[in-house]
Amino acid sequence: MTKQITKRIPEGGDELETVVAEILEECGLSVQHQAVLHLPRGIVTVDVLAQETIESITYQIICECKNWSTNVPQEKVHAFRTVVVESGANRGYIISRTGFQSGAIEAARSTNIELITFAEFQAIFFDKWIKNRTWAVERDVGDINTYYEPFGIPGMNQLTDEGEKEAYYNVWLKYLFVGLILPLFSPYLRNFQPRPYPDLPLDLKQYQDKDVVVPQDIAEATSYRELLALLQAYAKAGLEEMRALNPITRDKAAADIHRDD
Repeated sequence: MTKQITKRIPEGGDELETVVAEILEECGLSVQHQAVLHLPRGIVTVDVLAQETIESITYQIICECKNWSTNVPQEKVHAFRTVVVESGANRGYIISRTGFQSGAIEAARSTNIELITFAEFQAIFFDKWIKNRTWAVERDVGDINTYYEPFGIPGMNQLTDEGEKEAYYNVWLKYLFVGLILPLFSPYLRNFQPRPYPDLPLDLKQYQDKDVVVPQDIAEATSYRELLALLQAYAKAGLEEMRALNPITRDKAAADIHRDD
């Protein structure tokens, strides 16, 4: 099954450009929306310009977004091909909502231009996107995994007040679903044990059988961009609440808290 980055369906041309630019930026590329290029034949503005430097070599991608109700004609491909060639871009993508006329497909043949739908754009960049996105989540909220490791809840054994223990445990239990689901996307674990990303929506039966409460928005998420954003937000909230109750961290500023606390 084709992996879908986002379930979002852009409503207009500007929104399609925005989503394409956001996804490429989340892939780790340097992105300009409505970029101005100075070419031999004059100045042109392209919808999305993306650049990536690998081993001191910069690669350039140009995307033209056509969120039209009709197929893209041949002349648009000819014009775009001129821009791609004169700019020296390594790859050009025309991203269409509906498709392309037969002449447009022929005009792009044997060139460095690809004619694709938004779904095909997501498929092309999925692997790069999810690798970069999961690392970004790990850097932001990976510390929450410390609270769900098999060594016990950090700081719990230092509490003597039963009310404080209960309050801390209840918050830990509230975010247990994060501790169980987030490791499915852990880039660290994937370095040791490569495996496919789970299909969406997630199969939550094993958690529900153990009375783990999973929020409805997590259970119903059908695309990875939305799911990871939800997990990241829940993890940030969980970290803040647990650190406020953990006797090791509750009197520390966020900048002074280390991952093992």
